Amino acid sequence: MVLMLNAMSAAPSGLMTIGVYIPGDDSCSKWLKENLESNPGSLLFKFYDDADEVVKDVESQQLTEGWIVPEDLDTIVDNIATKGKTKTKIEIVIRESGLTHMLGREVLASRVYPMIARQMAIYYISKNVYGDNPTEDQLNHIIETYDNYEINGNLFEMGYVDGTDNSSEDTNYLMMPLRGILALWLLLCGIAASMYYLEDEANGLFIWWKTRVFILRDLLYYLVIIFIPTIMVLVGLYWGGVFTSLGREIATIAAYDFVVIVVAIFIREIIHSIKGLGIVTPILIMASAILSPVFIDFKEGRALQRFCPTFHYLYSIHDLYYLKSLLIYGIAFLILWYIINTIKRHSK
Repeated sequence: MVLMLNAMSAAPSGLMTIGVYIPGDDSCSKWLKENLESNPGSLLFKFYDDADEVVKDVESQQLTEGWIVPEDLDTIVDNIATKGKTKTKIEIVIRESGLTHMLGREVLASRVYPMIARQMAIYYISKNVYGDNPTEDQLNHIIETYDNYEINGNLFEMGYVDGTDNSSEDTNYLMMPLRGILALWLLLCGIAASMYYLEDEANGLFIWWKTRVFILRDLLYYLVIIFIPTIMVLVGLYWGGVFTSLGREIATIAAYDFVVIVVAIFIREIIHSIKGLGIVTPILIMASAILSPVFIDFKEGRALQRFCPTFHYLYSIHDLYYLKSLLIYGIAFLILWYIINTIKRHSK
C-alpha cells in the first residue's frame, strides 16, 4: 500500500490541473509564471501559448479550469493598487461552478496578491513620504526596503506543541492519512490475534502452557503476533515520508502496541467467540476511522474520541500528554481485563 501511494504521489498530478495562458512580457507576467512554475504546491499547472487551446482543453475535461492572463499585467496590478479597481481582469475558464472552482480562485488570488501588496506599499510611501514625486534613487530605496523585509512571507506558520518544525510542505497530500491507516491496520492485527488465540485455546494449546501469571502469557502470545506488523508499520512510515525520529516513533508505537494488545484481549474476554469477533471487527475499525483524525478531525466529538486508542496514538506523536493518556488508557483496560478474568475463574 505504501509503495502504491508513493508511486501515485510521485506521478505528475495534483488536486487540480490548471491551464495557464500568460502572453505578456512585463515584470508582473514574468513573476507570476515563475512563481507558478517554482511553487505549484499540490496543483499541476500547464502553460499554453494560445488562449483558445486552454478553453478547448477545459471543455474536453483535460483541465480542471483555465486562467487567461491579459497581456499587460503590470497595468492591471498598478490600477488595483492605486485605484482599487481595473477594467481588464484575469479570466477564469471553468466547466461548472463548485468546490474546485472556489479553490482555484483562492489560489489565483494568493498568487496575484503579493504583486498588488508590493505595488500598494510603493504607491503609499511614494505619496505620503515623498509627496507623490520620488526620485529614481528614492523609488529604488523603497523597493529594496520592501523586498528586504520579506513582507510577502507567511503571516502564520504551523508548528507542534513539542517544538517540532512543520514538514507538511514536504509531505504529499496522499501520504497524510498514512499513519492513521497503518494504526487501524495494527488494531485489526490485534483483533486477528484474538481469533487465533481462541482457535488455539479450542485446540488445547494452553493445556500444555499453564502458568499462574496468565497475564504475562497472554501478553507474550499477542506480542509475538503483533511484532512483525509493528516493524512493517515503522518501515511504512519511513518510506511514506511521515517518519519523525527513531526514538519518538519507537516510544509511541510501543505504547500503542500495548494498548492494542490489551484492548484486543479485553474484547476477546467479553465476546469469547471467533464469529462474534468477526461481527464486531468491521464496526470497531469503522468507528475508529471516524473518531480518530485519520482523514478528518471532528473536534466536536472529543468526548467520544477519547475512547478510541488510535486517537491517542495519532496525537501522541507531537504531544507528550497524549502519550501519557495512551498508557493510562491501556492500564485501565488491563485492570478491567484482570477483574473480568478473575471473576470468570472463580465462578468456574
